[in-house]
Amino acid sequence: MQTPATPPRRKRLLSVNYFALAVLYLGALNLARASLAFNQQSFEQTLPLAMPLPYLAAGGLLWGSVFTAAALGVWRLWPWARKLLLGAIVLYQLHVWANHLAFDTSDYSRLVWPFDVGVSVAWVVFVWGFLFLPGIRRLFSAMRDT
Repeated sequence: MQTPATPPRRKRLLSVNYFALAVLYLGALNLARASLAFNQQSFEQTLPLAMPLPYLAAGGLLWGSVFTAAALGVWRLWPWARKLLLGAIVLYQLHVWANHLAFDTSDYSRLVWPFDVGVSVAWVVFVWGFLFLPGIRRLFSAMRDT
């Protein structure tokens, strides 16, 4: 029941729920990467890794936190989450490619770069495309106005 003191509740679209789950998945993957880097240091230190483990752990923790917060914000339809996600997905993909350029050492890793470009472009197009759908933009701006 709506009273003058409570704003009207907007019904969250099912697509927003699925989108928030996809963003949460990206956050969980990065948090898992950080956890593995922290917890498996003794094993991973025996491997010839090009990427330092503290760097891997810090990156996973940073991006995992950003995407988990963004997923919660998108699910709650908070307007700041839309802006955060628009910038974060681009910066994340730039970070991924900086890692490729700095730490890919094998010929095979360079052979799969075309596929990785496709994955990066797909993530950016998916996030930006969804968040710029007219109905989704209205939904987030309507929450700002309440």
